[in-house]
Amino acid sequence: MHPSALARPRHSSPPRRFPAVAARLSTTPLLAAVVLAAMALAACSPQVHTPTLNTGEVDAEAKIQRELVVRRSTELQERLYRVSWNIRLNNAELCGERVFNALGFTLLSLDDYKNKGQRKAVQNVLGAHARATVYLIGPGSPADVAGLKRGDVIMSVDGENTETKKRARELLAVAVKAGRPAVVEVKRDGELSAHTLTPVRICGYPVHLDRSAELNAFADGDSITVYMGMLKFVKSDDELAAILGHEMAHNTQKHRRSKTVNAAVGKLLIDLPTMLLLGVDTHLGERMGAQMFSPQFETEADYVGLYYTARAGYDIHNVADVWRRMSVEYPQAITLVTTHPSNSQRFVGLAADAAEIDKKRAEGLPLVPEMKDAQAKAGAAAPKGAEAEDDPLPQAEK
Repeated sequence: MHPSALARPRHSSPPRRFPAVAARLSTTPLLAAVVLAAMALAACSPQVHTPTLNTGEVDAEAKIQRELVVRRSTELQERLYRVSWNIRLNNAELCGERVFNALGFTLLSLDDYKNKGQRKAVQNVLGAHARATVYLIGPGSPADVAGLKRGDVIMSVDGENTETKKRARELLAVAVKAGRPAVVEVKRDGELSAHTLTPVRICGYPVHLDRSAELNAFADGDSITVYMGMLKFVKSDDELAAILGHEMAHNTQKHRRSKTVNAAVGKLLIDLPTMLLLGVDTHLGERMGAQMFSPQFETEADYVGLYYTARAGYDIHNVADVWRRMSVEYPQAITLVTTHPSNSQRFVGLAADAAEIDKKRAEGLPLVPEMKDAQAKAGAAAPKGAEAEDDPLPQAEK
């Protein structure tokens, strides 16, 4: 025995030749249990030898899938932008004072994407650049008429250099807000070209895309949001136009403001007395007021929105089918009336609305909804200094 061993205390730590885990197991029952559990789970591991994957092939497949995501995302966003542009452009005279000047295109840049793989996919599929790059273009818009194409790189606006997307948008906004033409110089396939874009007026309700799979769309009084689930659910541009027209009608008819006023009245007439008498604020009156006339507002939005759809040149005769398909997803809505009419009511109502529109077309009458207020029917004139619109849609899958 080595002499130094004689001086070692009886309860000293395990010698260094033992693994550190051994010491921990003697003092940490929890760690021991974890190790034993891991050993037990290892006994349930796969029992076959799978082929070893080639890292290069995996990386190549990842590249393909990222580009598929960009293509599909662009396809959906392009559809939404195309239809929303038509709805907003062709109904500007019915949007009263809520009108924007717009050029009809959106921008993206590689700086929008932090992930290296996504940046490369966007660059390969869309021709995106570190500078502002043209992305979505509305049909018949000033950008379309001027000849801009997806992938064009913005080099200058009105002679001023645009090194970033932010700077390009700032310079474009100056011209758009003033309602004057903007000269945009772009680089395409290594060649420079100048394009003059003159703003036009569109309904001032930007359209946004939410990535949720929910079958829904909503209007908040200032804008419209369409869920990805709804965008994939509609089968045609005509159906999508009817959805967008419906939501824009909620905004033009000021339904959100009406619900807010009704909620306040309910709170005043029911909640306030209840609180004074019982000392409890149930919010019952507020909720009742907010839901007052809710089904009627939805019916009105269907009616007015179908006019918007027709005025934008879409076929209005089959769009009601969306409610039959919606009932397949939600059978309880066939006859149930809650905050919305039943799906059977909405189908029949839209058919009646379409018949009214057809009759006006046959008689050569203006396609405007039959409003109780003649002034509202005609629509107020748009202000001379209409505001500039920001990019109305998310740029791409980020």
